[in-house]
Amino acid sequence: MAALCLLVLVLAVRLGGVRTGTGLQLALVAVLVTLVVVAVAGAAPGARAAHWTPFAPDGWAGVARAASPLMLAFVGWEAVAPLTARLRDPRRQLPRVVGTAFAVTALLYLGLAVATVAVLGPRAGGPVPLAGLLRVAIGGYGPVLAAAAAVALTLAATHAYLTGATALATALAGGAGTRRGTAGVLAAVAATSALLLGAAWAGLVTTAQLVAVPTALFLLVYLGCLAAAVRLLTGAVRLAAGAACAVVALLLAGSGWAALVAAGVAVVAGTRGRPDPSARVRSRAPESRHNPEAGRSEPVDPGPASDVCGQSVTGP
Repeated sequence: MAALCLLVLVLAVRLGGVRTGTGLQLALVAVLVTLVVVAVAGAAPGARAAHWTPFAPDGWAGVARAASPLMLAFVGWEAVAPLTARLRDPRRQLPRVVGTAFAVTALLYLGLAVATVAVLGPRAGGPVPLAGLLRVAIGGYGPVLAAAAAVALTLAATHAYLTGATALATALAGGAGTRRGTAGVLAAVAATSALLLGAAWAGLVTTAQLVAVPTALFLLVYLGCLAAAVRLLTGAVRLAAGAACAVVALLLAGSGWAALVAAGVAVVAGTRGRPDPSARVRSRAPESRHNPEAGRSEPVDPGPASDVCGQSVTGP
């Protein structure tokens, strides 16, 4: 019921428009960052060096098993890719935005991980370690604030994905039918979510399964993007992409059976989404119009070529 209520709220916000969603997203992120900072800073005096011994009690095999599902906490960068068209100067602004977001996210996650182990020690394996940290930091109100953090995190992430999905659908449709495209994406999300929530309520799927499958799908997307980067880029960036590609491949392999599900989805998508070469050639052929004064047809300049996002590839 909690998941259903959160989903309905996010769908309503998306139907409300971009301005409403942007303000809510900023507020949710601010709440989440504030709670993490309060938990880490407030609980820091309770840190104990003895809690770091033994280091990796389940061995490196345990670290490998945990790495794949933990990727669900790090994915999300791909969701904002279709939104870059809203930047006035993507070439200058996008690196700054991504760099700032990555630095802030890494700092928060690292601080939270260190505080969880150092302060909670054996209690770090509980279901909600953030609630434990907040209890140490501010007392009995900690679990209540942890619940607020969970709501903020869920709303912020779900809203970001829905925003990116609707923007991508609109771009792939050539920018036409924005309202219809948004409503179609939201209807598909609502229908799929109803099926998944119903299956979870009936006990047909577990939380672990609901985490494993999308994580494997995310990893497969990242693997494809990094493989493309290795092929297209040069120099140090290409080497970095190659190293990251190898790491993501290992994480995907650690997904186990979920990796097979992701591979099946990729095969189906690749088969159904393969373009018709002849259609592509025809689309590149210049249009022409008849000039009665010259007594012949003349080519029409179609303007700058456009990519799949409907933007000019020669400029923002």
